Amino acid sequence: MPGLPFKILLALCLGGAFAVLLPWMAWRRLLSLRRSHGGTLLVRGVSGAQAARIVLLRGEVPQVDVDETSLAVNDFYSAHEPAIKLSPGTYHGRALFDVARAARLAGHALQHRDRKLGGLSAWDSFMILWGNAWPVILVLLVLAGRGRFLWAAAGFGVLAMVLAFAHVVKHAHVKDAARRGRKELEGARLLDGHPPEEVEAAFTAACLEHLALPYSRTWWKLLLLR
Repeated sequence: MPGLPFKILLALCLGGAFAVLLPWMAWRRLLSLRRSHGGTLLVRGVSGAQAARIVLLRGEVPQVDVDETSLAVNDFYSAHEPAIKLSPGTYHGRALFDVARAARLAGHALQHRDRKLGGLSAWDSFMILWGNAWPVILVLLVLAGRGRFLWAAAGFGVLAMVLAFAHVVKHAHVKDAARRGRKELEGARLLDGHPPEEVEAAFTAACLEHLALPYSRTWWKLLLLR
């Protein structure tokens, strides 16, 4: 029978594995939602940019710009400008998913108005960095362990679990932003004509995009797609 310390170390390793796979699982769920509902066009016919501007106007923050950008990092709310940076696909897109994504980002502007943004932009940048760096960090820890592989992996597991927990806590801000954006779109009756499951899928996907950041914007995701 393995000793208790071994079982604890093994549990920490498994917890770390789950933590680093959590963004990947969110990505897989996001792809599933896109396959089932991603092609649904908004009945009201507005684009993502128009939806974002409507949310901003109804939220009384018309000074926030809605900009189209072709940069590699897009579809985010820039608090220091302030502006919403949308990819061409989201900016001009008329699919329900595009509108939900833009509305969620406009919801962050409403949080900023109420001083409830919570440093989300800086945290997201850090988690993208973590998502790109953790495979290298794991290898370095194992090499530095000099044969104590389980201890090194357990230490990495603790770090991964702490960061995953913090990311899930921050994700509450994203869900609140999506709720705010959805509320304004519903108030403008822009979601009329869609079954509740379609609307729910679109805003769930808009939130999952944030949870999947430590996987979706990484070099190793690009390698796996080849």
